[in-house]
Amino acid sequence: MEQFKHLDAKTIELAGIAASIAGGCRPCLDYHFKRAIEVGCTLDQIKESVELGKMIKQRPINDIYEHAEKLIINSKI
Repeated sequence: MEQFKHLDAKTIELAGIAASIAGGCRPCLDYHFKRAIEVGCTLDQIKESVELGKMIKQRPINDIYEHAEKLIINSKI
């Protein structure tokens, strides 16, 4: 973490959890979950990071569903 000068360890691990969820990477989530506990993150902080990751992952899924619905609605078939 030496490359980060303005982010503390908790912030980095909570971001790592959110990114792991959004990226669908189980080994990454295992690593960042363990590290988050080690650096003193609370379970409430971890839960919020999980929710953030879910929101990030869900966004493109929602967008593609909406696009598909518009294609169907606007179809001239």
